[in-house]
Amino acid sequence: MATYDQGHAPQSTNGRGQNFVNVIGAIVSLSLILGVGYWGYKLIMRDVSGIPVVRAMEGDMRILPDNPGGDVARHAGLSVNDLVARGEASAPEDRLVLAPTTAGLAAEDMVAPPTAMADPVGLESTLPTPTEQATLDVPLGNTGGTVDEVLALVAEIAEADGQAQIAAMERVPASARGVAVSLRPVARPAGLRPSAAAPSVAQAAPVAAPDTTVTAASFSPGTDLVQLGAFSTAELAGQEWDRLVGRFGALMNGRERVVQVSTQTSGTWYRLRASGFSDRDDARRFCAALQAEGAECIAVVVN
Repeated sequence: MATYDQGHAPQSTNGRGQNFVNVIGAIVSLSLILGVGYWGYKLIMRDVSGIPVVRAMEGDMRILPDNPGGDVARHAGLSVNDLVARGEASAPEDRLVLAPTTAGLAAEDMVAPPTAMADPVGLESTLPTPTEQATLDVPLGNTGGTVDEVLALVAEIAEADGQAQIAAMERVPASARGVAVSLRPVARPAGLRPSAAAPSVAQAAPVAAPDTTVTAASFSPGTDLVQLGAFSTAELAGQEWDRLVGRFGALMNGRERVVQVSTQTSGTWYRLRASGFSDRDDARRFCAALQAEGAECIAVVVN
């Protein structure tokens, strides 16, 4: 006999597990909603001034000091402080310690050696010795005068000493030959006299004219050259080459002068170049050396 089915869906046997999953999902959703709400509240109510708030781990951040006036300085009570406070100096100390006495000097240490003193005319005069001082009417140590008087006395002593030396010199008698009659030099012969027609200034050597020839040789493509300038005439190019050779003699050794004609819309130009380079690096090093000294230079390659 057949069973009649009314069309209802079959009921699941695990209904309790499904209810548990639904409860967990509801709790998670509610927690997420509460977290987003709390975060939004903190975002709105936060301090937008940017000043950080510092809190102490324990106790107050600031406390009132016990002695607002400060501590007593270590130099309090000294005489200088008493003088300012009371208007008078403090009493002397109860115990005073004197400095030790210096070592005595011997008699020979007390005698100072004579020194040189400049006289008013700029000459150096030596002070008189004790023997010379004894011969004076007034000793040097008892003059009691000014510095000018002392200098005048020293100059007088030096003058007396110089006159004594002159008097002691051996003089040659006037009757001696060569003293009574002086010899005159013999006149130069007329044949040895300088000619009036001789030029006083030597003529300068003629300056060599610069090479103004244009280089007729052609260079194969890829040849490395160095351009030193472009000039309106070949003479100016030759003069520039001679100037560079005279200025950079050692650097220009082994380089050959090249003058090439270039016709442009602005006119005809004479390019001054140098050849004799092994490769492009050699040409660039040559240009770098010239540019370091302020000269114009550029490395080129023949097309």
